[in-house]
Amino acid sequence: MRGRRLATAVAATTLALGGLVGASTPAAADPQGGTLRGVYYDYQFCQSYGSEGVQTGRWNWFYCEYRPSGPSGGFYFLWTFTY
Repeated sequence: MRGRRLATAVAATTLALGGLVGASTPAAADPQGGTLRGVYYDYQFCQSYGSEGVQTGRWNWFYCEYRPSGPSGGFYFLWTFTY
């Protein structure tokens, strides 16, 4: 009985602290006015797709943002903007 109460107290404390840490860190937000169009492994593909969208009038400008993801590399996020 006593072990169960201790386990419950530890679990409640862990959840409470996890909520505080999660609430204090800012979330990654979309750039002001930007739209995420895709996530790619290859920078060249991200650039070519973004450029094609500008040429065909789907958006006015774009950029490819690199975000590392573990030891094997990362991903390129295609952000587009229409004004």
